[in-house]
Amino acid sequence: MTIIGKEKAITCLGIVAAVAVVLTLAAGAGHPIQPYYSYAQPATPFKVVFVTDAKFNDGGWGAVGFNATQAMKSKYGVGLTSADSIAIPDIGSTLTGYADAGANLIIAQGFQWGDPVVKVAPTYPDIKFVVMTGLVNASNVASIFPMQQQGSFLLGALAAMMSKTGTIGFVGGETYPNIINIAEGYKQGAKFINPNMKVISTYLHDFNNPAKGREAALAQINSGADFLLHVADTSGHGVIEAAAGKGVYAFGAVADQNKLAPNTVLTSFVIDMDKAYDQAYKSVKDGTFVGKLTKPGIETGKGGPGDGIVYLAPFHSLDTKVPANVKAKLAQLTQDVISGKIQVPERTTPTA
Repeated sequence: MTIIGKEKAITCLGIVAAVAVVLTLAAGAGHPIQPYYSYAQPATPFKVVFVTDAKFNDGGWGAVGFNATQAMKSKYGVGLTSADSIAIPDIGSTLTGYADAGANLIIAQGFQWGDPVVKVAPTYPDIKFVVMTGLVNASNVASIFPMQQQGSFLLGALAAMMSKTGTIGFVGGETYPNIINIAEGYKQGAKFINPNMKVISTYLHDFNNPAKGREAALAQINSGADFLLHVADTSGHGVIEAAAGKGVYAFGAVADQNKLAPNTVLTSFVIDMDKAYDQAYKSVKDGTFVGKLTKPGIETGKGGPGDGIVYLAPFHSLDTKVPANVKAKLAQLTQDVISGKIQVPERTTPTA
């Protein structure tokens, strides 16, 4: 048993009384003492919208963009909304609908999205817009116009070094500036190796018609082409099928398309969408976003150093089909393009 001294007992009683007075005064003032609890409020997720007129299952342009934004979702935990196969006349209303629903960043993939974006964007100054292969910009609009012609230059050079006929082909889905630019780079690369190289170009005016692609490719093959590059989305699948059927090589576009025909697709020029969209996300998230047009060029490989976002895919199972001297020359050309020793200018109108 513990005995408390008289003086200590009086002190304790005084403290209790003082506390009682404080509580009474607080209650009388209309502010009853209540327990305080602190709850962490859940953070609102960063919202990203990804829209395109391409198809997510096209194995190329649409698929690469879809996969890149899915990677962003996995890496950063963003709230992601995606929509593909948007009809061109519906682009403006699609952008408005998603902007009204709320977003931090809207990524619009495709040249045709540029003008509608700059019309819609001023109404939503707090939303940042990024247009892949666009040529527009505003205070809250940035465009990424990859120097894909640098990648196609290398493919043209590779084709010229390996062609047995002196003729190669190009099949484009539409006469958009970025596609013409790719065709012109391909032509420049071929003629860099052999000034007499013949390059046949065909534009389908249709991105989703494999039969048209196959027909155009067969016509080029019948005219002597033994290497074919397409930039035609699913119409390009028909180009690859025709090449496979006739025993000539094809090049893939935007994605590594070797899986479509492992014995036919020698390599592909690839856009490093993962890198491009990751950079776009970070710029909005950290407040460094600038509404400008950027034109990143070639890189040594996926995720390579520097700002480049275009690279060539591996040869995969066809590696032994490419002579060692050709590989060495291709590697040197790649470095010469990166260093600027070889210039591959933009051309958005076809040359003879």
